[in-house]
Amino acid sequence: MKKLIFITLILTLFVAMSAFGSNTRTLTMGNNNAIMVDDANIWLFPSRINDYPGLAIAEVGAGDVTRFGIHWQFGDDSPWVMATYFEDNLGTFTGHFGFPFAFDPPADNRRIHWFYGRAMGTNRLGLRLSLYSSSEEFTDSSPASDKESFSYYDAHFGLTADDDSWDLALNFGFGTWTDEVGGVATFDADGMFDFSLMGRMFMDRGPNYTYVPHAGIEYHKFGWLTPAATIEEKMTSFIINLGIGQVYTPSNNVEAVFDFGIILENEKYEFTDGTATQENKDNITTIPYFKIGLDAEVLSWMDVRFGATSFWQRTKDDVVTSAPFSSEDKNGFADNDTFLGFGFHWGNFHVDTYADPQLFLEGLNFISGGNQNMNFQISATYEML
Repeated sequence: MKKLIFITLILTLFVAMSAFGSNTRTLTMGNNNAIMVDDANIWLFPSRINDYPGLAIAEVGAGDVTRFGIHWQFGDDSPWVMATYFEDNLGTFTGHFGFPFAFDPPADNRRIHWFYGRAMGTNRLGLRLSLYSSSEEFTDSSPASDKESFSYYDAHFGLTADDDSWDLALNFGFGTWTDEVGGVATFDADGMFDFSLMGRMFMDRGPNYTYVPHAGIEYHKFGWLTPAATIEEKMTSFIINLGIGQVYTPSNNVEAVFDFGIILENEKYEFTDGTATQENKDNITTIPYFKIGLDAEVLSWMDVRFGATSFWQRTKDDVVTSAPFSSEDKNGFADNDTFLGFGFHWGNFHVDTYADPQLFLEGLNFISGGNQNMNFQISATYEML
């Protein structure tokens, strides 16, 4: 028995050492952040920051802390919560579509995520502001000047009922950039805008069951053109997500979640250079999608988690040009994924992992001779209060 306990502790330490990620618990339970109540909710519903004061949260991976934040609480009679998060080693932020042309935004432009929450009447209000900004400029004696800059501002508003029966969230994002070679602009920004609206409701239907209907819409627009407007390009996207989830708690140590819904997505790309035009339309219909997950206590300090997602998709891609030319491509398939995770908790310290199953098939690296990470993601949380 002592030998088994020792091996278990060694496995625990190795599992918690290498990883990468965010929102690890909700991900390993079938990517069910929309219907679960968890501190990861703050990224969907900022008003939930009021439920999680006094936390320090780190996302660790690739030998670095990729995101770290602290939730601060102030005031006694009318308390309010503020959180600050900083990111590292996540690459360059480029918005919803990215940049499909030669422009390459300067790296390390993820500046800060700032949260604020407090009571507003009988409900709770939350706000997240995120800033992405960077620039690079080169000048020599020619004289010649090359300049690149990128800025994006993201505002996320949330409202939660005083009895936790519903959440609402509204998100706006807009950005701009410059791209100059030899002092001459190669492309000008022509709109970079993101919008989303999301809501959910908790409906208790017994001591062990809660149903969670939820809905969301998104709109994204991104355009650019040459200084003389000889070339114009624009991309737009509109997404609708409708679903209903269920949270089942047969005992204090077990939680099972199930989500079922549909996603309708329309994307359009438009190009014109004054003489020729091209229009690409992509319709992605997901009817239905399934998400399932389980969190169960194995030991007093360890939980095991399983999850799976299945998206039954149909895609239709249409291309029309002024050549004239047209084409249509249709596909139908199921996109499935599965997850394995563990949760460890010692007092106020919690570690959530998204584990690589190869750990159990091949054993630890010093046994198998491999060099792969033992986890895909990890989140570490310390409760300060």
